[in-house]
Amino acid sequence: MTAHSLDILIPTIDRLESLIATLTSVAMQDVESPRIVVADQSGRAAASSPVVRTLHRIIEARGGDVEWHYRPPSKGIAEQRDFLLAQAKAPAVLFLDDDVVMEPWVARRLLDVLREQGCGFVGAFPSGLSFRDDVRPEQQHVELWEGPVEPETIDPSSPEWRRADLHRAANQWHVSRRVPPGVVKLYKVAWVASCVIYDREKLLDVGGFAFWRRLPRHHSGEDVLVQNLLMRRWGGCAIMPSGTYHAEVPSTVLNDRGTVDGHALELLDELAAALEDGAAARRRSG
Repeated sequence: MTAHSLDILIPTIDRLESLIATLTSVAMQDVESPRIVVADQSGRAAASSPVVRTLHRIIEARGGDVEWHYRPPSKGIAEQRDFLLAQAKAPAVLFLDDDVVMEPWVARRLLDVLREQGCGFVGAFPSGLSFRDDVRPEQQHVELWEGPVEPETIDPSSPEWRRADLHRAANQWHVSRRVPPGVVKLYKVAWVASCVIYDREKLLDVGGFAFWRRLPRHHSGEDVLVQNLLMRRWGGCAIMPSGTYHAEVPSTVLNDRGTVDGHALELLDELAAALEDGAAARRRSG
């Protein structure tokens, strides 16, 4: 049995067209022997598509393994991530949304940075290239990591939270074009979505996504919450250029009114305090 260094975890629901684009980019990754786990909550199973079955065979022919779970109905994206994390076995897990296209080097680069930095997570934020002619200098401020990635405590009300402006439209893509060819920069984030690699043990250590039961069915911010907790203990970062692109299809986390009923960040103070209490108790006993 192959020992995988990376599990690529893909939640999907009713996005067959963009899922095919995502799986095509996964099939072309140059990372060795990845394991791909798909959790599908679509009305019709994506695995029934002949194109998806072809991509499944291509991934296996190139040395990867593929595991499918068809599990409707949806209980929300945090529950999907919790389920996928429970299936994971590799020391590093790449949560990849079903509307992201990666260049072939992305998974390998994320894995290398995670190992080199020893941080909690590394993101590769996808740009929406329909905004490639929409240049927004006022949203393009970037803070680079000049040394090793270090822990940070970022409060949602702090100025550092504005780092997220870089991930609007195609801002990150515009800034990345100033990076010399072949060079990858690490930059500071408030949070990063859609394509994020985690150290699995560190993610489990902060509780993973087990909080999903406390959220309404239609929610957001589950990745923002866990990344904030991880940053406090181990730090996190993103890469530039990201080598990822957004399919720009409608969101699937919204309710019938086109909104969410709750945000996971409402749990931040409580969970952060609990983790700090646990760390203090370990220091006292050690």
